[in-house]
Amino acid sequence: MFGLRQKLIFGFGGLLLILLVMSAVGIGVLEQSRIALDRFLYENWRSVEYGHGMIDALGRLNETARLAVEQGPAAGDGDAGQGTAVEAIRAFERNLNDENHNVTLPGEDKLAQDLNAAWSGSEGYKALHGRIMDAATAPEARKGLYAQLQRVSTRLGQTANNVIKLNFDNMKPVEGKAKAIADSTTRIMILLAIAGVLIGVGFIAIVGRSILQPVRALTRSAREIEQGNLDLVVQVKSHDELHDLAEAFNSMAEKLREYRRTNRAKLLRTQHTTQNAINSLPDAVAILSPDGIVEMANIAAQKLFDLKPETQVGELRLEWLSKLYQKTSQDLRPVEPRGYESAVQVLNENGGEKFFLPHAVPILDEDGQLLGVTIVLADVTHLRRLDEMKSGMLSVVSHELKTPLTSIRMGVHLMLEERIGPLTADQSQILTAVRDDSDRLRRIVDGLLDIGRLESGRALMDLKGEAVEQLVSSAVEEVTTAYKEKGVELGTELPDGLPPVLVDRTRIGHVFSNLLSNAVKYSPPGAHVKISATAGQDHVLISVSDTGPGIPVEFQSRVFERFFRIPGRGSQGAGLGLAIAKEIVEAHNGRIDLKSTEGEGSTFSFSLPRADQETRPSAGEPASEVTQ
Repeated sequence: MFGLRQKLIFGFGGLLLILLVMSAVGIGVLEQSRIALDRFLYENWRSVEYGHGMIDALGRLNETARLAVEQGPAAGDGDAGQGTAVEAIRAFERNLNDENHNVTLPGEDKLAQDLNAAWSGSEGYKALHGRIMDAATAPEARKGLYAQLQRVSTRLGQTANNVIKLNFDNMKPVEGKAKAIADSTTRIMILLAIAGVLIGVGFIAIVGRSILQPVRALTRSAREIEQGNLDLVVQVKSHDELHDLAEAFNSMAEKLREYRRTNRAKLLRTQHTTQNAINSLPDAVAILSPDGIVEMANIAAQKLFDLKPETQVGELRLEWLSKLYQKTSQDLRPVEPRGYESAVQVLNENGGEKFFLPHAVPILDEDGQLLGVTIVLADVTHLRRLDEMKSGMLSVVSHELKTPLTSIRMGVHLMLEERIGPLTADQSQILTAVRDDSDRLRRIVDGLLDIGRLESGRALMDLKGEAVEQLVSSAVEEVTTAYKEKGVELGTELPDGLPPVLVDRTRIGHVFSNLLSNAVKYSPPGAHVKISATAGQDHVLISVSDTGPGIPVEFQSRVFERFFRIPGRGSQGAGLGLAIAKEIVEAHNGRIDLKSTEGEGSTFSFSLPRADQETRPSAGEPASEVTQ
């Protein structure tokens, strides 16, 4: 009994033999054709090209000689004269030299000798042409030389044409032989192809039944398993490798049945464990599919936000949740809330309120493809109340400090002006220090009051469409003196056609002032600071870049915190400038970011809404509300 290997050898051995015979015959025929074509292309045709090259160069030389005879040596020496003559002489000699080295036909050597004799020598074409082009030759003598030149030119042209004709005549039999060989090769190839097809059809008819029938049975079984029918058993009657394959296939199906049972049990255990785990969390947790369908949610998510399994997010009428899911799915990056102002407010049945901060984290596979999105709504009710109490306390303390602080500053200024009596040097020094500290304390109090107003929404903003160029120009004008005094260069890079932005000009001026003041403060003399801007679809991004010392990585996440100052950078300032700038930008529905490399500089970027868009920012936007 033949095995599958023997069947394949028997079935395709003849085809392989035919292929080898056809290949050998084809190689032999092609080799003969190649030799003939080599002679055609690399011998005769090159001589034809050399002959045409000499005739072309001869024509150009005759033209330069004619100009010299008719218009004098000056015309012959012009751009169309001497320069062309030199190139034409080089071209003729190059082609003549190539022809001398490519003599392959009987009689061709005699033609080459005639060409050399007519070209060289004291009475040759080259010498006659040189004498005509010589400015010292008399006009009458030049005419006689030109007549002699024409006779030599005619002899050279005829000889070159004889070289061309000799090689063309020799090409014709070579071309005919190559065509005959090609026709013969075509006939042989056609016969071999017909024989191969007939033999192949016979082998397929003989061997096909014994090979294809078991394969078809395996294919049908594989499709059944693909549809989930793991209880199928393949029957193959042959005793070759296909029988072994069928047994392996049946064994695989049995293993798959076992894996299905164990994986189903493991999946159920994992689902129950995960569900119990998230149910124990006080926060609301839900897992969404790539299609936005709730696959799993804990009790808090179902009760507070109606995130029940098999529910489509778009059907819940929770706009903030739909936007959060869409942004996470598109960016494939976690989305974190900006602060307590992003909290979602939930009113329960008893009229109490809770606040939840929404977080979204994409679930990605090894190839970075989205598998789902995890939504976590952290209960920040207690923390929000503490933050409100803290903000309220800071506001009250700041207000209470402002009045006595004003009195202290007024008294110190009166004493320093010596309106109530002269001061000693030590007294003046002490009072100056008190004045500086009181001024610093006033700035801190004013900063805290500004932050409190922005956070509470009481800081009403006068939003108007402003040109970015005007905002930048005003900011640069305010700090020009400080930059010149320190020797720091300040430049702008604003593209044409920037759209206007919707801002409160005064408050955005505080942002520019703070960023530009920090840049010059921490930049050494000779450094560069640049203001640039780019327009986005719904915002304009403005950047302030410097070439200063940069900010260490471990401090970059804290630069926008209140009262934070980078260690080792001096004690100037209260650490409120960037915090206030952040609050102002976010009150405009913008975002401020930092990119810095230590030792190379920093770039602060903030976005502002375009004034030609419909969405208008508003300070102190209320939290989203969900009523239960």
